[in-house]
Amino acid sequence: MWKKRVKRILVFLRWLRPGMAVKRYVLIAAAGMLLMFLGVAQLSWQGVFLDWVLDFVLLTRNLGLPLWISGTVCFLSGLAVFSLGIRAMNRSILSAVTDPDELPERIWKKRRLEAGPRIVALGGGTGLSNLLGGLKTHTANLTGVVAVTDDGGSTGRLRASFDVPAVGDLTDCLAALSEVARMPELMKYRFERGEGLSGHTFGNLFLVSLYELTGDFAEAVRMADRVLALSGAVFPSTPHPARLVAELAGGERVEGESCIRETPGRVLRVWLEPENPPVMPEVLRAAAAAQLIVLGPGSLFTSVIPSFLPPDLRRAISTSPARLVYVTNIMTEPGETDGMDAYAHFEAVAEHLGRKPDAVLVHTAPLDGDALARYASGGQHPVAYDPAPFAAAGVPVIEGDFAHAGAYVRHDPEKLTRSLLECVR
Repeated sequence: MWKKRVKRILVFLRWLRPGMAVKRYVLIAAAGMLLMFLGVAQLSWQGVFLDWVLDFVLLTRNLGLPLWISGTVCFLSGLAVFSLGIRAMNRSILSAVTDPDELPERIWKKRRLEAGPRIVALGGGTGLSNLLGGLKTHTANLTGVVAVTDDGGSTGRLRASFDVPAVGDLTDCLAALSEVARMPELMKYRFERGEGLSGHTFGNLFLVSLYELTGDFAEAVRMADRVLALSGAVFPSTPHPARLVAELAGGERVEGESCIRETPGRVLRVWLEPENPPVMPEVLRAAAAAQLIVLGPGSLFTSVIPSFLPPDLRRAISTSPARLVYVTNIMTEPGETDGMDAYAHFEAVAEHLGRKPDAVLVHTAPLDGDALARYASGGQHPVAYDPAPFAAAGVPVIEGDFAHAGAYVRHDPEKLTRSLLECVR
């Protein structure tokens, strides 16, 4: 006990060190408290207090002032001096870590977001990072769970060199939720020169560096969450370097996410090898406590489904009381979802997950003709939608315009966020 008391005293004494710009304001606040005390002494005068208080009261009497006037003036003056001292001290302390004028807005925003709904979003690629960017403006109780089976590009090179899970989609999602100024831009910066560096992004190298530092990929991700000051949290679906395997309609077995994308043929099912990789406890807790779990948007067989393939994670989602919403893609993907309509997407998710989504969100508004022509030249077409099979299965469908108005046909994060928040309400 005495050690704790000594430690508190030592901590307090640190405020008295030269150069802290605190002592002067403490003295001003103390002077204000003294004036307030003298004012109260006059307003409640019932006899002789301390000699110096008596002398002060007699002085006011000699000036011909009633005690209630002198006491009120003294108390209000002391209150003003005390307030100025405390305000100056707070600004002096806060200026060392932030702009004091921005603090009220930051506190209000933080408290508002902390009261937001508990949401878990699973997927990968651009779809998940865009969705997280929209959701973070409405809640801080946000967890992104990212598929880590990509094996192409910079990610593939790092996987081969360091035997780590795919870091590319993790980097995008970390950048989307980071509250550090210009950090998203820095995380996505891609080196264009330098032997061994060309093609890598800063974010990918950052995560691999943390892994090398800690020797544990799960701990590396936790450290990244803290360093980047996320509005929420981002975790891999598994911290183990699992590999994605697919079975095609012709019975062919294809290993590796990039090979699955490039191999023609309808995908029947996908799984991980090893089939039972570990899941971080933070992910399981988030799924159990969630009010809303969102699957997608993203590539069906290479982003969305791989994000929940670990058995422990599937069980956590299946038993969660949260409302489960699947966001279908707007466009098909060549060699992966050719000819699949919205209901076929829904069936694939339900079959792999072992639980039917409680609702499906489908874009039903017209799309720009020039954009459709450009996508058609690459073998991509709008995902067909027929409400009849959904009605027969008793699955609610959220229809509407969810597309981003731009050169690329993708979901608009704000439109998507508004509809998903309605699902929580």
